[in-house]
Amino acid sequence: MKTKLFYSLLICLGLVFLWFIINPFIKSNPLDSGEGKIEITFERITPTILIEERIKLNDVLNQYPAVSPYLLEFCYGLNLTSDSSLFASLLAFTQQEYISKTEFELNEQFSDLTTHEARIKRSFARLKNQFDTLKTPTEIVFANSNFNYNATCYNESILVGLERYIGANHPLVVETLNPTDFPEWIRNGMEENFMDRDILSSWISTKLFKETQGYHIEEMIRWGKIHLITEMCLRLDNEDIPTSQVLRWSKDQYDWANSNEMKFWKYLMDENLLFDSNEKNRAYLLNNGPYTIGLPEESPDRMGQFLGYKIVLNYIQNQDIELKELLDIDYKTILKSYNP
Repeated sequence: MKTKLFYSLLICLGLVFLWFIINPFIKSNPLDSGEGKIEITFERITPTILIEERIKLNDVLNQYPAVSPYLLEFCYGLNLTSDSSLFASLLAFTQQEYISKTEFELNEQFSDLTTHEARIKRSFARLKNQFDTLKTPTEIVFANSNFNYNATCYNESILVGLERYIGANHPLVVETLNPTDFPEWIRNGMEENFMDRDILSSWISTKLFKETQGYHIEEMIRWGKIHLITEMCLRLDNEDIPTSQVLRWSKDQYDWANSNEMKFWKYLMDENLLFDSNEKNRAYLLNNGPYTIGLPEESPDRMGQFLGYKIVLNYIQNQDIELKELLDIDYKTILKSYNP
């Protein structure tokens, strides 16, 4: 009896020990390795902080050489000729009612960005693990861009306009922004769950897959590569990220696109748009807007990007390749495997 009990206990202990060995491998993903090998600093710039610190022109230009000229001159419209003119124009800028309201709301909603920072850093580590020669950003600067941009790359920096993620229905957006300049389709994109995606996608689209000048299908597949790699890098701990989020759509928009994929493909074929290079048609298929021009108004915008994603996804699913190999695979090779 004691012998049986001893062996039963030994087996149980062995199973527990085996579970501790195997469990990390079950949960791991090849893209997760190397997460500690990159360094990214996270900064916060607001007009109020600049005033409180009485920061001088040379200081701010030296501290943030990549983003400060763009932020101060373009976003804030400030005069950078001297310290006195900078301080005077910055003070006047912050005293505008909508600017002070924006500052208050951003401080309320984004007082703690540590969760975003951790996710962003891990995602860039996964990207670096696949594309080992790719430089990752050295700094990500969260700021108030005065509703100009979401996430924009400058050399080794990324500037993030936090106010563009405050929420489509936030009173600041509804009451302050002119509907003519910020129609509903733009406001609908001002959601916090798009921020990490935008930061990663902006870097990938700028540093890995630069814009093409050929046929529309080439640019569609370029966007497909960008979206797929963004999705894989944000898929931390094997937890899926909604494809709708990767595409900056609502679930309903993504469902519409999925349901009409074959119709959209037929439309492109019938209109000879795949191997067309007309700039206006390219904008209709790939650019942001209320919907994809040429399709019903209930369609989402950028259906060309969606189809590019589906084409690349189809190729990846049928080929035993690593993500980094997408850099060198021609769009025609990828297109051949697509079966709508």
